[in-house]
Amino acid sequence: MKIAIDATAIPTGTKKGGVSSYILSLISELEKFDYVNEYYIFIKKEDLAFFRLETDNFKFIQCNVNSKLIRLIWEQLILPRYIKKYKIDLIHSPHYTIPIMLNQCKKVVTFHDMTFFLFPEMHIYYKRIIFKKMIPTSAAKADLIISVSDNTAKDIHALLNISKEKLRVIPLGVNSKFRVIRNVQLLNDVKRKYKTSDKFIFYLGTLEPRKNIHNLIRAYHLAINNEKIGHKLVIAGEKGWDYKKLFKLVDDLQINDQVIFIGFVSENELPLLYNAADLFVYPSIYEGFGIPVLEAMSCGVPVISSSVSSLPEIVKNAGLLVEPNNIERLSQAICEVIINRDLNQKLSKLGLKRASQYSWEKTAKETLRVYEDVFYNDN
Repeated sequence: MKIAIDATAIPTGTKKGGVSSYILSLISELEKFDYVNEYYIFIKKEDLAFFRLETDNFKFIQCNVNSKLIRLIWEQLILPRYIKKYKIDLIHSPHYTIPIMLNQCKKVVTFHDMTFFLFPEMHIYYKRIIFKKMIPTSAAKADLIISVSDNTAKDIHALLNISKEKLRVIPLGVNSKFRVIRNVQLLNDVKRKYKTSDKFIFYLGTLEPRKNIHNLIRAYHLAINNEKIGHKLVIAGEKGWDYKKLFKLVDDLQINDQVIFIGFVSENELPLLYNAADLFVYPSIYEGFGIPVLEAMSCGVPVISSSVSSLPEIVKNAGLLVEPNNIERLSQAICEVIINRDLNQKLSKLGLKRASQYSWEKTAKETLRVYEDVFYNDN
């Protein structure tokens, strides 16, 4: 089987987020065990360094797509020509949209969440317009849709009227870098670099409204006032839209010395920050999956997360789940985990056990099974 994977959706630059991790990890894992099928990976030149490039059955085709608009045009008009040229049997589009006029091969698409429909106000205008039109069309044209969680699959079924038979749930994985690290010198070094203080609560995610960071800050403010905990709140992640309101909130609450915004963190330093933290809090309003929660559990840090969307199915009983708008309960949960050492250690152990059930290898093997089912069951 000749399989094409469109990896051009990986954003330009070195800062690779959730969807990037999915695309890069999926291809890297497939390279490790599938020596039978032929793969044609469409990718930007700058991303070639992420792959081994010596596997005979993987061909990497460089594509000049230096903006989101050009990428969409390339996907719809140029990619079908490559599909025809290389006589591709199946194409996997791992980021919401497929070439909608393509008819000569099987098509698989991955949907990561349904925020464009559920929370359109949380996306910039042009994305709302493009994706709200392209996602339903891609869903209709695809032979099979991969969803990254049961909750997202339910949303797809309800919002797009897609039959459950056309949906396959394949959870995401976690990089092996995210593990328990006991090297005190390394942990102290990362604390000094980011000026976190010795004890801190950690959050990771884009600074945007959907992530509910404003309620985390308010809950933290309650916690330090009511229980006098000495932990700082370290917030990592790139600035998203409307991020300035978070800085203003910290100013208004007069907790500038206790809340630290550290921006983007490299994948090499991120495991150290997880390990150095006493607690990871992720109170997002909606997640298609929630990779940071899985990374935190893999590092043995106790987790508090939201009781909504896909997060309960990822965390289960391995963390505390709180309704995202219940600031008082979130504050209480933070204090409970910080003060109660037995609870802290219990959640750490449960998190490690839960996270061990996920891997990118498993994700890749289940994805290959989808390719085979789609192609061979209809041929």
